Amino acid sequence: MALLPTSDLNNAHTFPSFFNLPAEYEINDAYFSSTNPRKHWCFLGRVVSSGVLVRLSLEVEDQKGHKFLVAFHTDDRGAAFQALCNAGNTIAVLYATQHTFAFSPPGLRLEESAHVKVFPYTLEKMLETSKELFKKAEDKRCEVCGTVDAIMKKCARCKGAWYCSKTCQKDGWTAHKYKCAIFRDVQWFVSRNWESGRNTHSFLVGRASWNGLRLC
Repeated sequence: MALLPTSDLNNAHTFPSFFNLPAEYEINDAYFSSTNPRKHWCFLGRVVSSGVLVRLSLEVEDQKGHKFLVAFHTDDRGAAFQALCNAGNTIAVLYATQHTFAFSPPGLRLEESAHVKVFPYTLEKMLETSKELFKKAEDKRCEVCGTVDAIMKKCARCKGAWYCSKTCQKDGWTAHKYKCAIFRDVQWFVSRNWESGRNTHSFLVGRASWNGLRLC
């Protein structure tokens, strides 16, 4: 199945910067239809710093360089995410909305753990990987020998690398293993339809991506 342009992490409508997010409680026909989104969206930002007082709080920077507060109001006050929120990592927030805090500029108030995920890659690396996956989907050729063949098969883990034979797949693993994890994580985004569907997207609760491994 062909990848949709709106699924590219570089798509500014599906993956908006902070000031392009809808305001909290705003009724916006471009984003909402009753209580079910007819268009899905996700904020992506880089973690600048983190701290814990009553709850986990982050300083996050969006793709345009704007920095703001992200406060965890999840049931565990962000404890499940604390170890992952290192400077330079990327935070993804599904259905993010601008929240007006009482004593600080607008930011994000996170209440649903299933809508939050932190990745151990830079934002720039994730955007580059998204472009690479789209290019590979259009130009299906063997990662090792460059052969173009209709019966080529994909890496079973990440679905982002193509091989013409088991020999090439084995020979290419040394190089591919360093990309397999991020391919798999970015594939979660690019393989979804962000323009339709009555059900909301969500990440696996209680699980986080860390170097391609699933941690409970």
